[in-house]
Amino acid sequence: MKERIDVHGHYFPPAYISLLKRHGISELDGVKAPVWDLERQWEYMDQLNISYTTLSLSSPHLHMGDKLEAIETARACNEYGAELKKRYPEKFYPLASLPLPEIEESIGEIRYCREQLGIQGFAFLTNARGIYLGDPVFDPVMEELNKEKTLVTIHPTTPVTACGGAAEELPAPVMEYFFETTRTVTNMLLKGVIHRYPNIRFIVPHGGAFLTILSDRLIPLIGLLLKDHQLDICADLAKLYYDLAGFSMPKQYGLLRKITDETHLLYGSDSPFTNLSVCIKQAQEMDHKLSDEMSEKIYRINPRNLFRSLGDR
Repeated sequence: MKERIDVHGHYFPPAYISLLKRHGISELDGVKAPVWDLERQWEYMDQLNISYTTLSLSSPHLHMGDKLEAIETARACNEYGAELKKRYPEKFYPLASLPLPEIEESIGEIRYCREQLGIQGFAFLTNARGIYLGDPVFDPVMEELNKEKTLVTIHPTTPVTACGGAAEELPAPVMEYFFETTRTVTNMLLKGVIHRYPNIRFIVPHGGAFLTILSDRLIPLIGLLLKDHQLDICADLAKLYYDLAGFSMPKQYGLLRKITDETHLLYGSDSPFTNLSVCIKQAQEMDHKLSDEMSEKIYRINPRNLFRSLGDR
């Protein structure tokens, strides 16, 4: 298996595990919470030939309604991630969590992560307690992030309003995650977030969800609704980075090539939420489908260039 850099890896810091236990959460969006520890992390990386990986919290994240709990949990998780980076600088790139939708506290955490922990990347859910990315309430946070070149990964969570009775037996990651990602990125496009904050490099997960399919519809229709006619939806879609985590080969991959160039495609394992055997099968299929030149770009060159653009060697 070819060597690769993973931009979609997850972990479970002790403070996050404690938070989930306090709230009696054993299933995350309808899926049993995976077991994570460093030993399993090394196994995933070894079996998938991952040389370097981002680590972030997944859904349901850390704000359960208690502001102070969210602030303290975010700080503890970020300090844990920074310690992993300090111990294994050639292996881990932690992505900090913020206590959104608490605005001032999130800005303070951004500054702490940058100045004290040396963390330049952040992980956002598609919505924070019902407020979607792109909402103007988050503009002060985006402005703070935009002061420096910053990586922001987007990860879906349970939507605010699900269609009751429609495929309700399916866990959210099976279908709703794709709608959720598409919903929040469309909101970001409509509100000009991609255009207004050029120093933020956004990574959209799971092969862009339904954005690739809807792009031919979104580009002209959103254009008619835009109040800011300087916005270029097609150009903004092309600026985004897209990871190929999940079942992105070959259909989503082919569509992605139509909305962005090959330098904006990245490998993602989605471990440990994706079972190791499934991760291996997906990685092997990717190796088989991609040319040697393209796999080298997606696995190694593109993520390296992305990290270098952020000032990370």
